[in-house]
Amino acid sequence: MTTRVTTDHPQVYLAGPWFSAGEPERLANLEHLMDELGISYYSPRLDGIDLTPDATDADRNAVFADNTQHLESAQLVLAVVDDFDTGTIWETGMAFGRLIPVAYYAETLQTEQTFNVMLAKSGKAVLQNLDQAKAFLQDPTSDEFAYHGAIR
Repeated sequence: MTTRVTTDHPQVYLAGPWFSAGEPERLANLEHLMDELGISYYSPRLDGIDLTPDATDADRNAVFADNTQHLESAQLVLAVVDDFDTGTIWETGMAFGRLIPVAYYAETLQTEQTFNVMLAKSGKAVLQNLDQAKAFLQDPTSDEFAYHGAIR
């Protein structure tokens, strides 16, 4: 595990996959944005425990405990949902169930033009680009980015 996170209570838990083309870059762009804004965040990609396919049960338990502890202590979950990842969706459901606000980041929504109803109704915001993410992160109490578009 890295030592980049300096608090056990990050403002933002950054959920999202980093296993396919384009995914690591999306997360890196959001990480860079939060660094620029001085927002403390936990990114499992950067801060979490590396998990290999042959990980032991103890390793898997450690990853689960680490991620859930940081998620539960966050004030906001920012979730990249361009490529639906079951782990990311689980994290957002847990956050919603614990009354932690969720903001969804979906660059592909600009072309797909429909959004999942369960995500739309559970999200404080649906952000389609870095400019919107910046504006929301500077005022996460704003309702300006609530989703009102087409749903599926």
